[in-house]
Amino acid sequence: MLNSRGNIFTPGFDLNLLMKHVCFILSMSLFLMSCNYIYDKSGINPGIGLIEIHSVPDNALKIKINVQTTKATDVFVTYWKYINDSKEDSVVFYSALSKDNAYHKMILVNLNLNTKYFFRITAKKGTRKKLSRTYSFETTHKLPWVPYFKTTDSLNNVKFDGYIHFHSRHTPGYLLITNGNGELCFYQKNDNIFKVSKWTDKNTLLGILSNDTLQFTNGKEIIEYDIYGDTIFELKTGEKRIEESFHHDIDLDKNGNIMVLVYDKRVVDLSSVGGNRNDTVKGDGVLILNHQGKKVWQWSVFDVMDPLDDKKILKSKNDWLHANSLFEDKDGNFILSFRNISQVWKINRKSGKIIWKLGGIDSDFKIDDEAVFCGQHNVRENALGEIVMLDNGNQRFRPGYVQKMSSDVIFDVNKHSVSRLLTLSLDTVSMTAHISKVVPFPRRYFTHSQGSAEYINDTLVVYCSTNTNRIVFTNNKGKLLGVMPLEYASYREQYIKDLCDTGFVKNN
Repeated sequence: MLNSRGNIFTPGFDLNLLMKHVCFILSMSLFLMSCNYIYDKSGINPGIGLIEIHSVPDNALKIKINVQTTKATDVFVTYWKYINDSKEDSVVFYSALSKDNAYHKMILVNLNLNTKYFFRITAKKGTRKKLSRTYSFETTHKLPWVPYFKTTDSLNNVKFDGYIHFHSRHTPGYLLITNGNGELCFYQKNDNIFKVSKWTDKNTLLGILSNDTLQFTNGKEIIEYDIYGDTIFELKTGEKRIEESFHHDIDLDKNGNIMVLVYDKRVVDLSSVGGNRNDTVKGDGVLILNHQGKKVWQWSVFDVMDPLDDKKILKSKNDWLHANSLFEDKDGNFILSFRNISQVWKINRKSGKIIWKLGGIDSDFKIDDEAVFCGQHNVRENALGEIVMLDNGNQRFRPGYVQKMSSDVIFDVNKHSVSRLLTLSLDTVSMTAHISKVVPFPRRYFTHSQGSAEYINDTLVVYCSTNTNRIVFTNNKGKLLGVMPLEYASYREQYIKDLCDTGFVKNN
């Protein structure tokens, strides 16, 4: 079990005798010798030797297991918890696969506090397999301070397979993952603030970092962690000839490169519209970097638009279009969302030209009145080629503005606003857009900016109401099912089906 100091012991050992014989061992580790070890000179049979079990400093929800085996052996850990005392039903988890080695380093994640787990090691060479004995450990009942605490009954009506990722936008910053019961099962701390984060299809976590508490999503550092908390990429503005600052969205493209929204400031002569000859316009761009920090591809709104064509450029020059989401479609083209003009663009990756514009005052698509969106976030394309977004619904919103109707009464212009999950079907022949599906969220969780929404399955929806510090669960009609209150705001939430690829288990 895992005691209050973080030490791990296995059943069957006399604790006092054990401590006398292993006083030289670090307090956070236990070394076990498997009774299944096989010294096989032929190298055909798999064998399991020394098993090292370590707690992970500053993280109560990870356990490190190192295993020595015969050469060229594949190894994974099976671990499970029982649902009730009868031990008839259990929930089984698997580590990632450590391949073709004699020394294997694995980390168990997806753990809960105050829970007893059982585990065993599987070693495999070809069709030959060896299992260790079964060990157990018990996680600590207390967690170092982490800015997420599950309320006792807020998710009683919400159950699903998979996980929810979000972050805590505070100092220090945290990347957080909860399971389908709302229990915290992963966290990663950083001394700076996570402005934006993303779980990638490579099972890594990307983040934009900053020590500036004033800027909502702007940062000057990119960091990428693997599921075990190891940093696999880090880059700051000013390094490796990267001068741009990062904002709003980050992910991996289909080639495994990092794609991120950046600011692009240009000096523009605005004297013809009443501005200065050397005015500055703050626009947006897309930057793609490989994992050596080199630019692979770059694009800017200045490539396809002239600020002088915008009649409101003097008012919007400090944040011209406000890009807030970036998505790569199945053809490798990009879908970008621009909040300030309530418009979505598709950009041809090869030419950099605009394929189409959706929404706003110059939409290429005719849109039904009920399909009009405003201030949208988290825009992407689903498997059917439909456009899915969080329609923030703030068409009457002006920051800090309320309409004063009399000397005694002040009316909030957002009083009747509703945020919704909107799915639009596009006909690129007739150039029309229609609502395919829509989920209106409870009015009290309206978020005039930021946020995200997505389907977990056909009947369950998850919605990040950033402005109210809530992650909200509804059915597909918008009926409230549960709420996760957050201590600090998260820019978005993200549904995760699996934390690591365990497809290899089917063949073992």
